[in-house]
Amino acid sequence: MTAVEAHFPGFADNMQKLLGHGLEFYLASNESLRPFLNETPYGHKLSWLDFTDTADKGWDTGEFLNLFNVMNGIAFGDRGIPMPQWVMVDLILMPSAAVIAALPQSSFTEVLETSAFDEDAKRHMRAVFDKAKQSDYNGPIPIAGYCAAPSAAPGTWVGWSLWSLWTSVGLGKALKALALSAYQAQKLDGVTQYDNSALRVHTRFGRLRVMVATVPFHTSPGSFVYENDFTVAVTATEPEPSFLLDPFDYERQRAMQKAIEAHRSTFYVLAPGHLVQDGKTYVPILEIPAS
Repeated sequence: MTAVEAHFPGFADNMQKLLGHGLEFYLASNESLRPFLNETPYGHKLSWLDFTDTADKGWDTGEFLNLFNVMNGIAFGDRGIPMPQWVMVDLILMPSAAVIAALPQSSFTEVLETSAFDEDAKRHMRAVFDKAKQSDYNGPIPIAGYCAAPSAAPGTWVGWSLWSLWTSVGLGKALKALALSAYQAQKLDGVTQYDNSALRVHTRFGRLRVMVATVPFHTSPGSFVYENDFTVAVTATEPEPSFLLDPFDYERQRAMQKAIEAHRSTFYVLAPGHLVQDGKTYVPILEIPAS
């Protein structure tokens, strides 16, 4: 059993419900890494997808992965995430793997119309889907994905992309759980933003230790570095937050970073990641002063 499954045994408990909607889950990588990946996370067999494989399976692997990349870029909107395909090859498919959820083309439109994305994003996704339909591609359409990269620290992975068009069925949580088990990760580092709704998923995997409270070099303002440790005991009940952080209070974030650098305090982002008060979103932060 992987560390993630031992820590969170019920995180993929809605897999049968998701499969009942026609979803299929793919593990995209290359054959040289296959022995090192867990292809049956939470007991579910992922469909293996080797990006170098040219065998005829009824639809084109390259077009499927291209659709995944395009949809991923649209999902992240103006956060500067879209990547050239060579980056996808060099940084995902060669050294790591992506776990991708996809639907038959006949089901895609309904899911897109019920998603929480704004109309501009939906318009772009409809255009991508229409173009795929008009081509010779008749394979599944990616609607969610998770990617992480191996770190130089043994057992540690760096998560860098979680997205889902279907926001009301627990797909994001299940997808991330499957991926972390597939990677056999013991710790997970990542960079996200205080205003990113993905915090609601990330904090389901335990409190996030804030390793770096502000990353001005990053493309997106309000970015921070976090870590999940799946080797420590699970906390039965979370404490109350020490304060609620405005995602756009960059001065407070810089002050947190100075406290971290001076070893005065340790900060954690607590579940549920975002709280709404008086119509405004805040991030619940636990501060533990150094003893």
